[in-house]
Amino acid sequence: MAYYGLKYPSRTSGWVATLGETPEQRFDPETGKEDFTEQRRIGAYLESWRAGRQWLPQPICLHFEASGRQLVKADRIFHNMVGPIISGNSVNLMRPLLEREGHVLPLDVMNADEKFFLWWVPWVDNSVDIARSEKSPNGKTVKRYAFHKDKVKGLTAFRPHYSGMYNPDAQGQVLVNEEFKQAWLDAGLTGIDFRPA
Repeated sequence: MAYYGLKYPSRTSGWVATLGETPEQRFDPETGKEDFTEQRRIGAYLESWRAGRQWLPQPICLHFEASGRQLVKADRIFHNMVGPIISGNSVNLMRPLLEREGHVLPLDVMNADEKFFLWWVPWVDNSVDIARSEKSPNGKTVKRYAFHKDKVKGLTAFRPHYSGMYNPDAQGQVLVNEEFKQAWLDAGLTGIDFRPA
């Protein structure tokens, strides 16, 4: 049972997204580095939705230039713990697979003609076999997952979860199976480097 994390290809970065109708990205006046306050705001917005609730898109802006980032136009341009922001092209080509376990939510992007979507993926309760997982030196976080097979068997995508996880929406990246990986690559979609979980 192989699962893969959704990493960025080498020499590329995730785009910056901010809430609001105008692209106002903040930088530290002394260092010139990005102020990630806005990133946290959009993270909270994306993480606040739950399956079964009505999705109400808020205006967001994508930043096509960002300090120190190499932004490449791709089918996955931004990643949040609940799922990636993906292109309309990828949704057109893969909607049945995306909706098998996840939810495709339209985004109201103010400064782009192209349509973008959040692919929101739920976590699976106690899917991580914490006893068999490789832990970090402090023993508090998981470095490499081992899964309860009965919990994840047959799933196209899920977010890992284990008892004692302090915030499942801020931990546990989206993982996908071999079928998803191959379908994405066969469709010629871009923006994801699939790394074994």
